[in-house]
Amino acid sequence: MSRAAFWVIFGSEFRRLIRSIKLKVLFLATFFPSLLYLFNPHASGSGVDSMLKAFQALMLDLLPNYWLGIIGQLIAIILMSDLLASEIDRGTIRLLLARPVRLSEVVGAKFLAGMATLAVLFGVPYAVIWLYNPVVYDTGTEGLWKGLPNLAGALGATLLVLATLGALAMLISVIITRPLYASLTAFGIVFLLQFLLPQIPYIKNPQRYTLGYQTAVMLKSSFHKVDLSAFGGSPAHTAIFFAATSALLLVLAWAVLMERDFPD
Repeated sequence: MSRAAFWVIFGSEFRRLIRSIKLKVLFLATFFPSLLYLFNPHASGSGVDSMLKAFQALMLDLLPNYWLGIIGQLIAIILMSDLLASEIDRGTIRLLLARPVRLSEVVGAKFLAGMATLAVLFGVPYAVIWLYNPVVYDTGTEGLWKGLPNLAGALGATLLVLATLGALAMLISVIITRPLYASLTAFGIVFLLQFLLPQIPYIKNPQRYTLGYQTAVMLKSSFHKVDLSAFGGSPAHTAIFFAATSALLLVLAWAVLMERDFPD
């Protein structure tokens, strides 16, 4: 019964997010670079090799600077901050806890629903470029199959970074239970860390502590047509770090919730 309640919460939360006006506005922001690419792809040559180079170069530019830059970070934080904070703020979390489901499952179900929504928000623009590239470079179905690992690598790296941001936002949102204030606080923490760390003069290569740098490190596992030798680090170790950090932040969010009282 508890497992069924978990998926009921996941499904209802995912449907609510997908149907919301907020998601449509956020989707316009994530889709904008893909829309520009559709109108002006700047094709350089033809064939699979040229297509892969162009896709990797484009994603290497857009991921750190747009989709996982300030815009993307803000989108993830806004969406994920609302998942628990809105329930606490409105008092509806008591209705969730009245079901045969544990608090940890509530946190997990809402996190997965948020991540599924982010996968749609970011995956659709990525997929549009992946589908359009074989047309631009005249590679047909071969181009689709050859480009699929690049699409999977870009989306995988994106979701790992967004999972960490989302878990941090959820942790902040159970401490500061007003969604707007929680979003601003979480974004402020992330922004300041990324702004301050590269300014520290006695830390060697301080930019490696930014999300953009670590995203490029993870892309090394699937992007072989562009030179990523300047980004030191192991893609596997970086991916494990983001996954472990996300799990730790979710556990902390659950622990904080366990200590809270939800009066009638």
